[in-house]
This record gives sequence, structure tokens and C-alpha cells, in this order.
Amino acid sequence: MRKRLLTIAIAILPGIGAACTAFPDVPPDTRPLGNVTAAPQECGLISASAIKIATGLSRYKASSTRKDPSQRFTSCTISDDGTSAGERGLLIELLDPSENDAEDLENTRLTTQAKQLPDGVGPGFAGRRKNAQNETIAFVYGWTPDYQRLLIVSILQGTQNRDSLADATQFFRQLKPVLLDDPE
Repeated sequence: MRKRLLTIAIAILPGIGAACTAFPDVPPDTRPLGNVTAAPQECGLISASAIKIATGLSRYKASSTRKDPSQRFTSCTISDDGTSAGERGLLIELLDPSENDAEDLENTRLTTQAKQLPDGVGPGFAGRRKNAQNETIAFVYGWTPDYQRLLIVSILQGTQNRDSLADATQFFRQLKPVLLDDPE
């Protein structure tokens, strides 16, 4: 099961991303994301402002999937609308119920060489991995203590000299109380 989940996350993001480029002549973008659920929102929850800061996209496509129209999304995909140089993106997935147990998640952490989330943020882990196009993806996996719900945040690396792993962790930190701690 672990390989299936990892494969899904890696398979989805290549369509969102293009070449991972460093911007050596551009100073680091250290703007805070702010409230990642502030209005206006995409996918019924995610702040448009936070999306623009984290991805570097001023114009983008947002799509979401839902099990039930009255419930929150099960996935939210933000991708380039085709007007910028190269595609970039953000993917937020909520697996409820999750088919992954402690062993599956530990195997993923070890395989990706991810680090445990800080105390008070997890349980979960965060790291970087390469997708099939050799682009770097920053990701955070976090779950409920009973492993019943799993939240995954993935951001394509290399956007405007931002720390995509810090951004993914901040999205997770703010979305956890809404999506994991409060399933409705």
C-alpha cells in the first residue's frame, strides 16, 4: 500500500511541474504565507494569496475533488494556467479513510529520507524528493493518531527562491486543525 500512495503523489505532481530552476540573482522571498485559509479561497478552503506566494503563480488553475459536495475537498490541485514560463504547483490531499498504517508511513519516511515533524505539529514527516522529471518536490505527510486520516501537502520546488519545504510545513500546520482534527 505504501508504494501505491507514494506512486500516486509522484505521478500527480509531474503534470504540475517543469524544470526546477534556481534564481541565483534574485534575493530569497521570505514573505510569510499568512492565514492559508483567508478569503478569497480556492477549493473552498485555500487562500488565493497564500497560493500565489508559495507557488509564485499570479494566474493559475484550481481544481478540487470531493466525495460529497457538502463536504470539504479530498484533493486540491493548483497548477499553472499556461501563461507563465514553466509549470509550478501545489497539491493538497486528504485521505479519509487512509489505507496506510504505521508501517506504511514509516517505510515512506525512510524511503524518502524525510524528517519527523517538530513536536506539536505531527505526527508526521517532511522532506524533499525528485519526481519522474527530476524536479524537486517538497512534501509533508501528517496523520491522526489512529492513522484514519492522512493529510499530504506537496509543492513543486524552485519557485521564486522560496523555501518550499517551509511553505509546505506552514500549509500543513494551519490545515491540520481544520482537515485532520475536525473532519467535518
